[in-house]
Amino acid sequence: MKFISTVIALMLLTACATTPVPSGKADPVPSSRLFAYQKPASGDAVLIVTRDSGFVGGGCNTSVSIDGRKAAEIGSGETAKFYVSAGEHIVGASSCGSGLKEREANIKAGATKKFRISIDSSMSMDLSPTMQ
Repeated sequence: MKFISTVIALMLLTACATTPVPSGKADPVPSSRLFAYQKPASGDAVLIVTRDSGFVGGGCNTSVSIDGRKAAEIGSGETAKFYVSAGEHIVGASSCGSGLKEREANIKAGATKKFRISIDSSMSMDLSPTMQ
């Protein structure tokens, strides 16, 4: 009985961890949940925001903002691409009452910068730069 309880506890713990998803393998956010920065212009840079897949926080979307403007609602395992002018921007994310996390992004014209949204088992969300 003790062995079965241990196995079940381990299964529940691993099911609660989010897993990074490369932006190229994540599902695109449906257009109905993309609100801004969707039209490319000459000299623009690209911001890609991808949310980890997993059980934790899967019941609610993450709200993504760029320079204080709501840009998208991203679900678990989804990715969104935004076209922004070259220069400095503030990328923000909030999910399930976790509070707002913001990061600075300085992007050159024609360049791409990627961010990852992760949520740990205590529902603490993070927004971090990534190469994926």
